[in-house]
Amino acid sequence: MSVDSIHGHALRLDSPLRLDQRKLKVMVVDDNSINLSILSRMLEKHFTDIVHMTVVTTSGVEALQKLAAEEFDLILMDIDMPVLTGVQTTVAIRQNTPEYPVLEQNRNVPIIAVTTSDGTEQQELYQKVGMSDCVSKPIVLFNLRSAIEGAMKAQSG
Repeated sequence: MSVDSIHGHALRLDSPLRLDQRKLKVMVVDDNSINLSILSRMLEKHFTDIVHMTVVTTSGVEALQKLAAEEFDLILMDIDMPVLTGVQTTVAIRQNTPEYPVLEQNRNVPIIAVTTSDGTEQQELYQKVGMSDCVSKPIVLFNLRSAIEGAMKAQSG
């Protein structure tokens, strides 16, 4: 893959993530089937070094149901969704309410907002509710990899 130069540093987009060599189980939450397809294919094609499984869900409610039954390492969360927005879903995960119980292991899972709503105020809100980072749509591979690496390093350290 190509080498990019950012702030004078040469970076390979396909460089492996060296945390604990454990590959990630990632949940992708988006109400748009095209966005789900693009993001899951992107993970399958460009992130094989760090992702071993991608589970797609089409709503915040569906995501919460899966989080009550399965353990995940990372969540990529759309923000603008009907019923429960990405922010509301994140709050439900962090608070673990009786209405939406999640596995204890999932309460602190890193959550990265994947959205077009990426202004400064929105990003501050995402951080306040417990999101690790924000990646703008359309997704740039380098930005997604950087956000995933940062979230996982913060989680492990």
